[in-house]
Amino acid sequence: MAVFNEETTAQNVVDAFGSNAAGKTFVITGPSQGGIGASAAIYLAKAKPARIILAGRSIGKIQPVIDEIKGASPSVSVDFVSLDLLDRDSVRQAAQDIKHLTAGLDGLINNAGVMAVEDFVTAKSGVESQLEANHVGHFLLTSLLIPELKEAKGVVVNVSSGGYMYGANWDLEDTDFQVRTALLAPSCPQIRKKDMTDEGNATNRGGKTYNCWEAYGRSKLGNVQFSIELGKRMAKFGGAAFSVIPGFIPATKLLANSDVSEKRLHAAFEDAKGKNGGVMPVQRVASMEEGAANLLFPALNPELRKSSGALIQECSIDAVPDWAGGAGQTEKLWRLSETLIGQEVVV
Repeated sequence: MAVFNEETTAQNVVDAFGSNAAGKTFVITGPSQGGIGASAAIYLAKAKPARIILAGRSIGKIQPVIDEIKGASPSVSVDFVSLDLLDRDSVRQAAQDIKHLTAGLDGLINNAGVMAVEDFVTAKSGVESQLEANHVGHFLLTSLLIPELKEAKGVVVNVSSGGYMYGANWDLEDTDFQVRTALLAPSCPQIRKKDMTDEGNATNRGGKTYNCWEAYGRSKLGNVQFSIELGKRMAKFGGAAFSVIPGFIPATKLLANSDVSEKRLHAAFEDAKGKNGGVMPVQRVASMEEGAANLLFPALNPELRKSSGALIQECSIDAVPDWAGGAGQTEKLWRLSETLIGQEVVV
């Protein structure tokens, strides 16, 4: 029997469970060249699914991934769908485009994201940008694809991070850093408010206590809590949902694409030490292939379905702290997410 641990690679996962992908359809968000989403897509293609749909903002960053898949796995249909998670009209259009491509969706890997955005920035919706891009946009996309997931008894994988611990002090009634005093060290002290709306500063109401790493932690905690609640609901129709921590992967372009400076990264380490008795928490450095393994492991492993809602790290189920995984908290986050997108989500 194969052993799955921190050294498991995406190829190992495909070797063990690739037959479960045959003839199926998968969506991966944020699969730009040089990221773990791209790596997961390339290895997944080796398992010969019928179709892989790659959803992201820029075809230019994704076309090399499409070309590599077509070259190595020509039998697999690969489609690009435009998706900007900071624009809900774009999210809704992406969902429609996916629906036009497939009636059933076997796997949805919500991988796209940003990290430690220095300025307090709002999306078009008025929601803080990291929360919108990393959680709310994916919550909306997933909710719109529930019929397709039900049709195939599919699996949703939400890519989180060990940084979800930075969300421990999140007051769910304060989504825009308006009223609560930040409890972390001021690792992003210079607040230059910006927004991304066509309405000037009309929606940029918050930011008074903004901390870029706490904002990141909130969004990644959202991934974990969303997966727990979604997992309960999807299990009722034979589907499943999981959150994953891929590990610290220096080779990925997330830091560069998110424009995270060495100063901001150092400040995050100092914050982490302060919350851990002055000692830096142990974080294993992972390769791109090891990180991608964590995305594919729950997507392809049928044995995990009995643990729908679980957090996966190092290709194993990881415990979620009570403060993060308690039913009261996860249900509250679900209700907040429904409020933020302006609609009830029925699974």
